[in-house]
Amino acid sequence: MGLALGRERIWRAVLVSVLHIVGAALGGAVVGGLLGWLGSLLSLPVWRSELIIAAAIFALWQSLSRHPTTLGLHRQVPRVWERTMSPEPRFFLWGVLLGSGIATVIPYSAFLILLTTQLTSGIILGCVSGALFGGTREAVALLPLLGKRNRLHPEDLPRFLPSLKTRVQQLNILWILIGSALLVLTSWH
Repeated sequence: MGLALGRERIWRAVLVSVLHIVGAALGGAVVGGLLGWLGSLLSLPVWRSELIIAAAIFALWQSLSRHPTTLGLHRQVPRVWERTMSPEPRFFLWGVLLGSGIATVIPYSAFLILLTTQLTSGIILGCVSGALFGGTREAVALLPLLGKRNRLHPEDLPRFLPSLKTRVQQLNILWILIGSALLVLTSWH
């Protein structure tokens, strides 16, 4: 991603990271709001509990499968932007694409629960949940800036993240079990 992290540029790196996360939250909010609108149009909120239970069962099955299906498009952000844009707009737009959850692969099936919840929650909650998803998904952009020892360069993140794979898979299953149960319980008024 080509962002230098020298001492004189640390504030620029912080700005670029924050813009990336804001873009991700915006991208997530747009997709979540559109799904909420579509679900309302199709009267899906009436079937909220049943749809969340079905999505949870499928997501859990996918999590425990040896060959789970990945979600999202199998492509990454446009790398040509590295040559055509300065870091601030580039990282913001990359955030919009990644935060939407549809521009790249999402290897965790808990994402199905999010999409189902957005489809059954209406526009406002769809926007809020999408923004939270996008922002937290791309908050990893702040990892290189945390701590003074062993500081990572943003380009090193793809090599670092696989070391967290097992822990994230466990959290995915935990989220499916606890998150879906809470979503179903809160949908029974």
